Amino acid sequence: MKKTMGKFKYILTTLIILIFCFSTYTPSYAATASVILDGSLLKFDVNPILKNNRVFVPFRAISEKVGATVNWDNRERKVTAFNSEFTVELKLNSKVALVNNKTFTMDVSPILYQGRVLVPLRFFSEAFGATVNWDEKSRTVNIISKQKVLKHILGYYYSYSFQDFLNNADRLTSVAVKWYTLDDNARLTNYDNKRFIMTPQDYQEVFRIAKEKGIYVYALVFESDRQKLSQALATPEKRKEIVQSIVYEVQKEGYDGVNLDFEYLSPSDKDNFNEFVKSLYNALKEKNKSLNLSLPVKTEERDWWPGYDYETLGKYSDFVVLMAYDKNPANPEPQAGVDWVEQILDYTLKRIPAEKVVLGIGYYGYAWANGKKYTVLPSRMGFNYTGTLYADELQSKYGLKFNIDEKTLMAYGKFTDENNVTYQIWMESDVAVKNKVISAVSKGLKGVAVWRLGYTTNGFWDAVGEKMVPLKK
Repeated sequence: MKKTMGKFKYILTTLIILIFCFSTYTPSYAATASVILDGSLLKFDVNPILKNNRVFVPFRAISEKVGATVNWDNRERKVTAFNSEFTVELKLNSKVALVNNKTFTMDVSPILYQGRVLVPLRFFSEAFGATVNWDEKSRTVNIISKQKVLKHILGYYYSYSFQDFLNNADRLTSVAVKWYTLDDNARLTNYDNKRFIMTPQDYQEVFRIAKEKGIYVYALVFESDRQKLSQALATPEKRKEIVQSIVYEVQKEGYDGVNLDFEYLSPSDKDNFNEFVKSLYNALKEKNKSLNLSLPVKTEERDWWPGYDYETLGKYSDFVVLMAYDKNPANPEPQAGVDWVEQILDYTLKRIPAEKVVLGIGYYGYAWANGKKYTVLPSRMGFNYTGTLYADELQSKYGLKFNIDEKTLMAYGKFTDENNVTYQIWMESDVAVKNKVISAVSKGLKGVAVWRLGYTTNGFWDAVGEKMVPLKK
């Protein structure tokens, strides 16, 4: 009898456990995925899951992230999300969807999981006009929405930049004015006539407009003479002298900070440059001013510029601008292709946080003929430089036609002049600009920069403005 009772209790206990388990059963999915929207990693109260090779996310959470209002109809087991442009209706366990009252058939249906309605992410995002990419290696969904995002948009200001600056001040966060360099004694100067580096007589007008439009103004200090840079960085005393000169000028003129653009640095000057940047950064911070750096670019495949220590320079600056152009100007080939820019960003983001990185875009190109190279600008825009060609004039005079290279998205073309000389051209395109802007957003970069004001067109600003709105002071 005792044996019978013991067996009965065992069976009863087992049944109770089984009943409890099945009554609270929720399907489990081991695989999860990350979701990035416009460069920001999304967090959900219920993790996204992978089911039938599709990523599912909580309906309410993703709807609110894309700026949509959400309704749940319990009787019909239906969810609705809508904004000013789109209305999307989905039903649990149904592959039929309505987008603006138009019927679509999905390959998978929404599901109920851990008390939340989960929807197929790709269909839902694309229904709201977003672009969706899947990275199998990192198991990450990258969504670029139709919403515009606030980003830092910097314009480099050099000679003939004023009118472009005036026309597009509303589209800028900051300007880096190339008015300073080093003299023959490696001292700070604001006058170098040979390189057109000087503070213009009416420079206060730039400050006035910047103040009115909420634009930061950075004093750009440029030098590309390797010997002069070595001299400037050689000793602690010389570095201190230049730091003090820069900080004094920033305070005297009322700049918001400094853009340091030291190019062609010798590898042997790396440590001295690091020390100089640290000292300048700390000195500017004491005066509540900022420091950003214009940096030559690198890839994992090739380090052209070993004198630049990305980890240290990223640490001792407020942000860096990647000069992602002029890959190899000696040869007639793409100089800033989107494929190359992706390699640059992959290298940089392993060493500098994305929120400190600004992607530089060179809005120009080159023409090569008979062993010579010429700068090509979209249009004359008041320029009259020797050795410069203008694409719109070449199109009118020689019938130049541009095509877009499928791999790099750069514009390319050929023309033959009246002397029977054939020129090959590669230059930045608005298609490539748009792609780079989207890449900057998707990777969570601080923003973009353009070299330079005076070169831009409405096409450039439209490509930037399609996704970005400038942060203001």
